[in-house]
Amino acid sequence: MKNGERARAGHGSPAAPGPTAGPGPTPAPGPTVVGREAEIAGIRSRIAADRSHSSVLIVEGDPGAGKSVLLDLAVRLTRGTGQRVLRAVGSESEASLAFAGLHQMLRPVLDDLGGLPARQRSALRTALGLAEDAEDAETAETPDALLVGLAVLTLVSDLSEPAPLLVVVDDAQWIDRASLDVLSFLARRMAGEPVTLLMGVRAAAVLPGFDKGYERLEIGPLSGDAANRLLDEQPKRPTGRTRARILREAAGNPLALVELARATADREPEGSGVEGPLPVTDRLEGIFARHVRHLPEATRRALLLLAATDAADAPAAARGLPEAADTVWAPAERAGLVRQDGTGVSFRHPLVRSA
Repeated sequence: MKNGERARAGHGSPAAPGPTAGPGPTPAPGPTVVGREAEIAGIRSRIAADRSHSSVLIVEGDPGAGKSVLLDLAVRLTRGTGQRVLRAVGSESEASLAFAGLHQMLRPVLDDLGGLPARQRSALRTALGLAEDAEDAETAETPDALLVGLAVLTLVSDLSEPAPLLVVVDDAQWIDRASLDVLSFLARRMAGEPVTLLMGVRAAAVLPGFDKGYERLEIGPLSGDAANRLLDEQPKRPTGRTRARILREAAGNPLALVELARATADREPEGSGVEGPLPVTDRLEGIFARHVRHLPEATRRALLLLAATDAADAPAAARGLPEAADTVWAPAERAGLVRQDGTGVSFRHPLVRSA
């Protein structure tokens, strides 16, 4: 160890999410990304082949903003230069499983654990559920957190010696806390190593260990020009009133633009606009609404009332709406569904209301 210890335009089809390690052939070009030139330049500069220092970047944005597309692009560019990649994608279903994210990230390089110092190797194998001999069994009950962190630091350093290493963690807000602590330990101690750590996280999500001291790249809404270019890239370009409504309701969200264009193309009669609410595809509904199931009943009711304030029964809904300072909103705010601006509560994105 050297230092001692998803469519197009910002939302093309993502690459396979499984972790990958080792150089490979130059990958096929991914989806065209529209309106993210500055963001791409920032990411590209961090994975240059002549990189000789470590780097940590937090890529944050609302659901559908294109974080995963940009991280996929970073992976493709890295593979194309012969550098190594370790990757993990957070999952709500595994958020409570200790070291699940770390196991996903290190699975392609488990054969390299044999080169670690004995105590580090034993602690890491135990954390990953690989204890199978007397040496590992000594720490099987409670793997030493410091030794696990040191083992990952040693392993990452060794892996980066032949060529710079890229570590990508997407949907980091759902990575289990034990793995997140190891990643934070790594980020604070890998100075001087040719390693880049990219963390994709949902806007407003709390990311323990990465809340201060690291550069953040905010993926905001597309500009009006970029949003129009994205719609022009679709198989059936929306026009007229329907196009104007899509631009307004998508509010610059790339995934929303693509999915609404697709849904209206399926429903819109030739030569007329879509009447009534714009159709919300299953994909959009799943992305914006799946967290509601896990919220407290009182919070779900408040969200329903907030959505109803734009409907015909708005006065009745508004009368039952909790005050902005009410703690009932806190779970929805942590889930990235609503925001508070001091004067009231609003949905973070117009499509959250529809979903």
